[in-house]
Amino acid sequence: MSQIHTNNPLVTEASTLDLVGAYVACVRDRFSNNPQSFPWKWDKDSNLARIFIDAGAVDTYESRDSRPSILVDRSSVVYQKLHIGDRADFSMTQGYHDYHCLGAGQISIDCVSKNRGESSLLGDIVATHILMSRDVFRAILPIRDMTPVTLGNTQPWEKDDRVFVSRVTSEFTYDLSWRVEPLSTRLDRIKVLLVPE
Repeated sequence: MSQIHTNNPLVTEASTLDLVGAYVACVRDRFSNNPQSFPWKWDKDSNLARIFIDAGAVDTYESRDSRPSILVDRSSVVYQKLHIGDRADFSMTQGYHDYHCLGAGQISIDCVSKNRGESSLLGDIVATHILMSRDVFRAILPIRDMTPVTLGNTQPWEKDDRVFVSRVTSEFTYDLSWRVEPLSTRLDRIKVLLVPE
């Protein structure tokens, strides 16, 4: 997610995929830097890893069926209106308009295991680590907030009732912006691409 040039410091570009990736990286980091005796050490080499950690949309059956595993996914995102017509800034001389709104949603982290106690322990580790990493997230991504962090009770997983899940959720809000240029500016740019000088 990157900052665009505007008079309004809250106008930024953002993608929730960046956020899911940041959560995956954060959880992997927590499970990779541990003593050798730590029972759930994560490693880039799947043959050395004792736990599977990835985005919830994993498309390989072997990976999805790994236990224990931690799967990160996001819920629906709601874009909330902050300004009349979402307009945040404009330039009378250049004719562009900047728009700005607030995106809000939830990240869910499923800590899955065949053992209820193991699932509960994984959930506890993940919840506290996400809570303690809040300032790191805010330093590298344009996130306004990522609380509350909630650790749910351990229960049979709705996707596979032979295993247990402890779900950690984290609400997030971030700024989203876009710029609309005058049609003539866009047409000139297209013309240059079609008819090089």
